[in-house]
Amino acid sequence: MDAASTFYLALKIGVAAMITLWAVSVPKRDASLVDLWWGPGFSVAAVVVWAFSGAPLTTPALVALALVIAWSARLGALMARRRRRHPGEDPRYTALRKAWDPGFWWKSLGVVFLLQAVIQWVVAFPAMAAASTATGALGVIGVLGAAVALGGLAVETVADNQLDAHRARHGSGSVCTTGLRAHVRYPNYLGEIAFWWGFWLIALDSGAWWSLVSPVLITFLLVKVSGAPMLEERLGDGRPGFAEWKARTPAFLPRFGRSAAAAGGQPGE
Repeated sequence: MDAASTFYLALKIGVAAMITLWAVSVPKRDASLVDLWWGPGFSVAAVVVWAFSGAPLTTPALVALALVIAWSARLGALMARRRRRHPGEDPRYTALRKAWDPGFWWKSLGVVFLLQAVIQWVVAFPAMAAASTATGALGVIGVLGAAVALGGLAVETVADNQLDAHRARHGSGSVCTTGLRAHVRYPNYLGEIAFWWGFWLIALDSGAWWSLVSPVLITFLLVKVSGAPMLEERLGDGRPGFAEWKARTPAFLPRFGRSAAAAGGQPGE
């Protein structure tokens, strides 16, 4: 298959998966089932494009596949743990259900499931492009990109583990202000942004400059739309310590030093 056909095939698979999950979600009244495909879908897209493109398993392709599979596995494990602890619909989707009823069941197909299928496909552009490249070796830009992506993945992993540990000790109603969150309010989103910018550098090294839309889109969504703004709205409901933590801690650009660490050690998600 040519490149365009393999990308289109990946989109069709993603759409089919989302429609299936939507059909299951309607009788269960649980739109958060959409999250079950968010992590694995990226790996499926990259593997499908590589397999059907006929491209050899070059070093860039191997690095791309390994990174996206590791990222998907991390997110899938995280979602599974949190769903075991809190079965049922995620509060974000419950709020949407209340806002969009009557008729949420059919509205959710477009604005929840199919929209996320398209966003997922676009964000996966660098992974799909790098996985199907015929370039035999990583250049300097590609190596730098792999390092940035690995760093972002590490930050995400540490941040999520710290948050889970905090919730296990203090409950989900408290605000975590320790660990990485003593230096930056959203280290998990920062790691996610770094991961996809790093992935774009890997794709850029193979000539896929056009996949720049991926990190730009994920950065915009996390900073301005569905990431930090929605989380701040949910946390800023009078929870003790939130206002003080927000005032002293930057959202995305970490601040280090003894003052930040000391402040983060005070009681406070």
